[in-house]
Amino acid sequence: MSSLIPSPAGLLRVELDGPERAPVVVLSAGLGGGWFDWPAVVDLLAGDLRVVRFDRPGTGGSGPALTPPGLAREVAVLDAVLDAAGAARAVLVGHSIAGLHVEGYARLRPARVAGAVLLDPSPEPPGVGRPFDGEAVLARALLALGRVPGLRRLGRALAGWSGPAGRRSVLRNASRTRREVAPSAQVEEVYRRPEVLGAILDELAAYPDLVAELEAVRATHPLPELPWLVLTAADALGRPRQTRRLLAAHARLARLVPGGAHELVERCGHMMPLDRPDTVAAAVRRVNGM
Repeated sequence: MSSLIPSPAGLLRVELDGPERAPVVVLSAGLGGGWFDWPAVVDLLAGDLRVVRFDRPGTGGSGPALTPPGLAREVAVLDAVLDAAGAARAVLVGHSIAGLHVEGYARLRPARVAGAVLLDPSPEPPGVGRPFDGEAVLARALLALGRVPGLRRLGRALAGWSGPAGRRSVLRNASRTRREVAPSAQVEEVYRRPEVLGAILDELAAYPDLVAELEAVRATHPLPELPWLVLTAADALGRPRQTRRLLAAHARLARLVPGGAHELVERCGHMMPLDRPDTVAAAVRRVNGM
C-alpha cells in the first residue's frame, strides 16, 4: 500500500507491506535511492513482517523538501514513518548514508528502535569530526550554478538526461547484478525530474555537516544495548589501503554496541539491497530474533 504522509520535512511517500500486526521493519535507502531499491527484500520479508519503505523529502515519490537535509530532519522523517506504520518500535535498516541516520535515530530515540542493520554504511566512526568530502564540494558548486538565472533552463534540461544516466552509472559501478529490481521506466521517470536531482545534490552537499551533527550527538547520547549488525560489501572494498580503512571503520561501527556484529558479504557490490536481498532479509530476521 502506497500513501503520502505529512512530516515536518514535507510529504513522504511511504509503502507498507505485510501483516498489520506483525513486527515492523523500516528500510531506509542510500543517497539517491528510494522505495524502488527494496522490492526483492520486501518479497522475502512481507510474509510475516510489516515492511515499511519510504522516500526522503524531495526524492522518489515524496513532495518537495521543506527543510534542509541534516540529522534533525532525518530524525523527524523517521518519527513520521514509524507513526504512519503505527509502530512504537521497529528494526531499522539503513543503506549507505542512511546508516548515519539510523545510528543518530537510535541515539536520540532509543525507545523506538528494536534493532539495526547497517548495509555497507558510510564509514564515519566516532572521532572523524567534519570530514572533507570532494563530492560535497562539487555538489555545492553545481547547486550554486543552478541558481544563476541564465543557467536555470539549461540545468533543468540537463537534469532530464543526467539523472537517469547517473542511476545507470550507479548500477554499472556499484552493483554486481547491474539490474533494476523495480520497473525501469518507473525508476527513470523519477530521475528525470530536476527536483529529485536537486534533492540528491542537497544531501550530498550537506554530508560533512551531517557527520558533524552525528559526532555531537555521539558525545551526549549513548547507544542503547540492542541487536546491531554491520554488513560490508566485499566487491566495494577497492584497493588494499581503502579496504583496510573501510573494514576498520565498519568494525568500529559494529563495536559501538556491546555484542554488535560485523560481517563481510561476498558477491556483493555497494548496492546490497539489489545484489544480495537474501542476505539483507536474513540479517533482518536475525536482528528480529527469528
